Amino acid sequence: MSLWEMSKRKLILISCLSGVLLSLAWLDLLFAPLMLVAFVPMLWVEQYISKNNEDKRFSACAGFAYSYLPFLIWNATTIFWVSFSTPAALVLPFFQAALMSLAFQLFHWAKRVFGVEKKINYVFFIIFFLAFEFVELHWDFNFPWLNLGNSFAKYPALVQWYEFTGVAGGSLWILISNVFVLFFLNGVLEKYFSQKINYFLGIILALPIIISLTIFFTFKEEKTQGSDVVVVQPNLDPYEEQYSLSPQDVCLIIENLALQKADKETDFVLCPESCIQEYAWEEYLEETPSIEYLRNLSNRFPRLEFIAGMSSRKQIDESQKTIASRLHKRYGFWYENYNTAIKIDRDTLSPQSQIRHKSVLTPAVEKMPLQKYLGFMENFILDLGGTVGSLGTDKDFKVFSSENKPKTATAICYESVDGQYVANLVKSGAELLFIITNDGWWKNTPGHRQHASFASLRAIENRRYIARSANTGISSFVSPKGNVLQKTKYWEEDVIKQTLYPQTKITFYTKHGDYIYRTSSFLAVLSILLAFVYGVLRKKKNLTIN
Repeated sequence: MSLWEMSKRKLILISCLSGVLLSLAWLDLLFAPLMLVAFVPMLWVEQYISKNNEDKRFSACAGFAYSYLPFLIWNATTIFWVSFSTPAALVLPFFQAALMSLAFQLFHWAKRVFGVEKKINYVFFIIFFLAFEFVELHWDFNFPWLNLGNSFAKYPALVQWYEFTGVAGGSLWILISNVFVLFFLNGVLEKYFSQKINYFLGIILALPIIISLTIFFTFKEEKTQGSDVVVVQPNLDPYEEQYSLSPQDVCLIIENLALQKADKETDFVLCPESCIQEYAWEEYLEETPSIEYLRNLSNRFPRLEFIAGMSSRKQIDESQKTIASRLHKRYGFWYENYNTAIKIDRDTLSPQSQIRHKSVLTPAVEKMPLQKYLGFMENFILDLGGTVGSLGTDKDFKVFSSENKPKTATAICYESVDGQYVANLVKSGAELLFIITNDGWWKNTPGHRQHASFASLRAIENRRYIARSANTGISSFVSPKGNVLQKTKYWEEDVIKQTLYPQTKITFYTKHGDYIYRTSSFLAVLSILLAFVYGVLRKKKNLTIN
């Protein structure tokens, strides 16, 4: 490629075009195909810098410097709404952009070590960015919201192969496509024709879509006995009504909505996160007035059971203490707070509800990241479930069971963003998936719409029907192909009903999880070690020659 003399200002502007394209792609997820080319301006700038590495204008950290602003543009325009739930999140776009730029800098460094002219070294861009997304799923500041494969949530017909790869497969597709579009652009600018590159680019762009559409139009779900599910959307303002209304008032709202759709065939009524208002001790759960109220309501029908969200707490032995444990100031025992999903079983001689605790906690909202070092800030955290401080979690993957009904798993809010976690719930026996959430904290911003769209990805990955109850919307039903069967409007009290068909087959992704992310992370660590050793050896060789 002819390397025209480019000022730093021009390079920054070209690089920022990537930030604009990434932002447009995530604008309500309506322009996701732009992701297939969005990184190209940034990659072109990195290429220019690498080929002019003797230019004193460019430091060794140029990869970070020239990628930070476009990543900041993308993050700031896409996840600004998080700050509505916790003001501390104002720093999130800056922090996330720095992490992404670090992955880009590692690619820039490894490419320079092994040779800037070698096309094969663009594999480092793919490996390091996938490894970054893996870290986003698993470390204390876990925020996988912008993992690239999520961008196709509103295009389920194009990503049916997620049942084999999960979201990581979509990220891999996007990264490879951008690299080959760069190669194609190089040919255009240099006025040469590379049949091999054009051939591979066509395959990379078209083949996944062809495969996906083939699966989409030929997919057949299992023919099973359907379960009638009613989803309630009470539309309680989390900033005002949710904790000012009495528990009885909330139960009355739920009752009035449920009775609009419930009948003798109804199996489940699904209510949103935190809708049961009593902050109950789990030792006395069955004596909680709201639970008794909803149980009595369910007993007016032959099959109906309620699944709902609540905040709960439980006494624990001192020997079982975790970083989420706290000492009761009055009675001196240890306990933990939880964000809980409860299935209120019908009246028996001794009714016993089934519960599970949210385990994928929202950082800086429901858990204090790096608590050993930042624990002093814990009391300033706002918990969307109604408590302050870090919450306890479950170590296992609990599935709700009922006599003569399918097994169900209930993902609580942020858990539905983690494909691997939802897959583990399905692998534990879930035949239907439920999601309960309270997205009203984000107000009418892209956040709640993006979150609702992610349900389609979970449905495809695991080939399960999904019922989603969101306090203020969007509540919905989703088919195993990712199609939205019904949905509510945002910020409206509503109730919807659908017959869902339990599925028992386990997909490749459900069985093997995020194997692409795990493999990429291993290769990323290996690449760093090899690049370091190779760089040291090459430096010693040059010193010996001189």
